[in-house]
Amino acid sequence: MRTFLMAFLMALGIAALTTSPVLHLARWLRLFDQPDGVRKIHVNAIPRLGGIALAAGYLSPLVALLFYTNTFANELRGHDTRLHAFFIGALAILGLGIYDDIRGCGAWAKLGVQSSVALLLWFVGLRFDSFSLFGTAYDLGLLSLPITILWVCGIVNAMNLIDGLDGLAAGVAVFASLALFLIALMDGNLILGLFAAVLGGASLGFLLYNFSPALIFMGDSGSMGIGYMFAVASLWTVSKRSTALALLLPVLALGLPIVDTFLAFGRRAVRGKSPFHSDREHIHHRLLDLGLSPRLTVLVLYLICAALTAIAVALRAWVI
Repeated sequence: MRTFLMAFLMALGIAALTTSPVLHLARWLRLFDQPDGVRKIHVNAIPRLGGIALAAGYLSPLVALLFYTNTFANELRGHDTRLHAFFIGALAILGLGIYDDIRGCGAWAKLGVQSSVALLLWFVGLRFDSFSLFGTAYDLGLLSLPITILWVCGIVNAMNLIDGLDGLAAGVAVFASLALFLIALMDGNLILGLFAAVLGGASLGFLLYNFSPALIFMGDSGSMGIGYMFAVASLWTVSKRSTALALLLPVLALGLPIVDTFLAFGRRAVRGKSPFHSDREHIHHRLLDLGLSPRLTVLVLYLICAALTAIAVALRAWVI
């Protein structure tokens, strides 16, 4: 528990301390997210690139652990190939997000990079291979690769799509991290607990600057990076509990962005549009259209995330 706490506090502190200089850097480079009065409803131009501070927060404790000798460090170093692939993927996703925040990047180009990262993870064993249902094991076989790619790309883009209001994506990440951390404690799963601790800490540290009224946005570098971390945490630990219900737990923890993404892709498919076509019909947009203020909308969605956290933890405690 001490290592979890130290990792959480280190992630929180580094994210909070580095957000301010990143904010000034974005202002100096004039990298602002401009309001459009439709999808982007903030009043003033807000600096982006906050994903750099988030990444510093959640990656630093993992790097620091490699210089220690304890159970957590041994667990990480015991999977050197996976660890190298994880860091390569994290830097690739972060770099993709920074490029998109600065220059802009097409949806299909982003999907290509995300799929390549997912392929690397699959190659080193971070993948869905099988699951069991009612005591019967099912080998995914050739479906393992597309399902793994779908999971990584899906979670990365789900967090990106939910990032539409001040503090929303960061708050969702905090609640999802809490759910996965409590589940990890019940399972005795060190890696899942560690990932959840650093993600929760970094997201909370960044939220100090990002909650309404936001001083800085996380940008694609932040939302995609958080999504990548959640995706990898699930893949790294899936072999420890591969029952169908256990696989459902991370889906529940990330229920809000996942449902929002399914609805978005579904309505765009029905209308014959690209799944990456932007619109103003996300869950948070619909709540705004009902007359809720942006801050109240975020708080309502936090409440939904809290309920999903409780459901996921209760399922692990009472059913699985």
